[in-house]
Amino acid sequence: MMSNLKIYCNAGCQKEFEVKSFKTAKLPDKVEKTYFNCPHCDHEYLVHYTDIEIRKLQARIRRVQKRFADPNDNHEDAARKEAEIQALIKEKMDALRLEVEGEGGLNG
Repeated sequence: MMSNLKIYCNAGCQKEFEVKSFKTAKLPDKVEKTYFNCPHCDHEYLVHYTDIEIRKLQARIRRVQKRFADPNDNHEDAARKEAEIQALIKEKMDALRLEVEGEGGLNG
C-alpha cells in the first residue's frame, strides 16, 4: 500500500493532485509499464518499466531489506548488497526504457 503523493501536473494542466495508486500495463515480451494519470487532464506520467529480470531483482532487494529487522544480522553487509542490487536495477530499468521508447521499440 502506498501513501498518497502530491503531484503538480507540470506537463499538462498545471494543477496539483494526489496519486492514490499506480496503474500497470502489460507490454510485449513480459514488460510491465507502471504509471499514473492526472485526474484533471489525463496526462500520463511514467513511473518505470520492468521485465522479468528486474522484477526478480526487486524481489531479491526486498529479501535483503528484511535483514535490517534482525538485530543480529550484519546490517553493513545488507546495506552494501542493497546498494549493489539497487544500482543494477537502475541500470537495467534505464536500458529497458531505451528499448521500449526508442525508435522501433516495443511501443512502436
